[in-house]
Amino acid sequence: MKNYSQKLQLKLTIEFAIFFIIVSAVIYVFTTDKFETDLREKFEYKASIFANYLEQNPQFFWTDSIDNKELLVKLAQLNDAEYLVIENSRGRPIDAINLDIAEKYLYIRSDVDGGISADKQIYRTAKPIYPTKILAGKFYAGFKAADQISKLERIKLLTALFSLTILLTGIIITYILSLISFRPIIAIINALDRTIKGNYTVKIKYEGKNELGLLVEKINDVLDELQKKAENNEKLDQKIADVLRDKLSEVGAEISEQEYAKRILRKSEEQFKLLFENAPIGMVIISSEGRIMSINKSFCETLDYATDELLGVPIKYLFEKDEIPFFITKNSKNESVIRISDINAEKKLIKKDGKEINVIVKSVGVEDDNGDVDHYIMQLLDITAIKKAQQELMKALERAEQSDKLKTAFLAQMSHEIRTPLNVILTSIPLFEDLIPQGDDEMKVILDSVKSAGKRLHRTIDMILNMSSVQSGNYKPHYESFSLSDDLKKLTEEFRSLSEDKGLTLNFTNLAGSTFITADRYTVNQIFQNLIGNAIKYTQKGFIDVILREQPNKKLKVEVRDTGIGMSKEYLQNIFTPFSQENIGHKREYEGNGLGLALVKKYAEINHAEIHVESEKGKGSVFSVVFEREIDLSILKNMDSSKTVENK
Repeated sequence: MKNYSQKLQLKLTIEFAIFFIIVSAVIYVFTTDKFETDLREKFEYKASIFANYLEQNPQFFWTDSIDNKELLVKLAQLNDAEYLVIENSRGRPIDAINLDIAEKYLYIRSDVDGGISADKQIYRTAKPIYPTKILAGKFYAGFKAADQISKLERIKLLTALFSLTILLTGIIITYILSLISFRPIIAIINALDRTIKGNYTVKIKYEGKNELGLLVEKINDVLDELQKKAENNEKLDQKIADVLRDKLSEVGAEISEQEYAKRILRKSEEQFKLLFENAPIGMVIISSEGRIMSINKSFCETLDYATDELLGVPIKYLFEKDEIPFFITKNSKNESVIRISDINAEKKLIKKDGKEINVIVKSVGVEDDNGDVDHYIMQLLDITAIKKAQQELMKALERAEQSDKLKTAFLAQMSHEIRTPLNVILTSIPLFEDLIPQGDDEMKVILDSVKSAGKRLHRTIDMILNMSSVQSGNYKPHYESFSLSDDLKKLTEEFRSLSEDKGLTLNFTNLAGSTFITADRYTVNQIFQNLIGNAIKYTQKGFIDVILREQPNKKLKVEVRDTGIGMSKEYLQNIFTPFSQENIGHKREYEGNGLGLALVKKYAEINHAEIHVESEKGKGSVFSVVFEREIDLSILKNMDSSKTVENK
């Protein structure tokens, strides 16, 4: 109790000390904040003088510099301004006073962290100028603040000392008062401490006639009552102890290990029943003799039976006849026959209407205390729909394979039946040209048209066959290392006469160092034959540039640029779709079958290359193909195999 009285005294002293600390802190914060506010208002008032002057003279913001700024200099001197920077509404400085000082104190950040500078020498501010409702500009000003800040710090120090004096005085007074006030209370607490130990006969002695004297008198009366009740409580505690001992013995006898085990078992059975009845798959409990003991809702729905129709029925009657040997009792000694608990396979069940369904069966045995199977739990998953879908997929695969064979046979037949007579026609045309009489221009025009149409048909057949070969996965690329620049140079030379016939300039530029890549050389050449050929076909005047560039990550980029007719943004989305053309119909200006760029895309994929197109209608196009110098051939082989499966 003595420790408690000391703690109470200390607590009261601390509480009053906290009170005086709060009062001192409030005095300090309020006083210093008032002086800081006055200081800021003083500087902001000075800034408003400049703002009013600039709002009255908005013409300063309409020029690149202020010709007559003597008045601004005087205003700066009168208001102790260290610097002044004026900028227009676009944020460009017009003129300044002491710009070097302004830049030293980062005047441009005054909007964000204005106020007193870090070295406490300058007060920075920035204000926008609105001579009308429209922003004319902004000015940044820095005022001398060293003397004012020094004065403010002295005021803060004096205020802190005053607050500290109040705090210490309050703590001392509180401690002295607590000693005087707690002296009689400590005497009472010491007396009560003796009574707590069980000695209710010792009374508290206090001669005073004040409030404490009345309190002592009442406490002594309470002690008398406590002494009487303590004697009664001892007798009552003994009776309660005797009764509690008897009751605990009865409860201990009732709560046995067997009862506890029953409760755990009951809870487990309830959980299993809930799981069994609400399982999404069919579940059935089978006796050791193979008869149905219990089934869930999903099992009944699967077979279209009611629960009462299946209870007690041998489980083997629901399976096909050839499945019966799988279901035997636990007493069977035939080791060659699979027991119920060993089943984990796909079976066939017979529904109520006689239809068969495919199910996956999983069965486990539940043993009794002797290790014998008491019953079985079987799970059935209906996979009839899955089996049907598998059969449909197999049929679809067979039809696709048959269709692929027919397509291959058709294309081979077309290649033979069309190419053979077409080659005869094309080789016969020079003979007819020699037989044309001199001056028969009409017949010469007809033969030229036949030759052009034959070559066009020949190209179309080649493209169709090449597209079919790529899409079906029959094309087998041969990857090798070769110089891309050498092949591009040869191709440009091959197309040079065709471009010169149209009055076009065809250029090849190599801006890369080493140009060796690993790729399928045939398809790479086919890519640029198509791109350069298209560029010449669709360009009426100007040039075609073929540029080879170095790219990061060991890559090479080839650009084919032309000044041709270009393409619309809408058509660029379908540019690599087979048979697509921007101009369709019999009135289209340019020939073509729409397969060239589709083949280019496929050939790029074969070589693990990227192709991009930029084009504008009437201005030309840029086709870019990016190759990797070294590629992982195993990745390409996997891509080829996956594409073959897709096409099938």
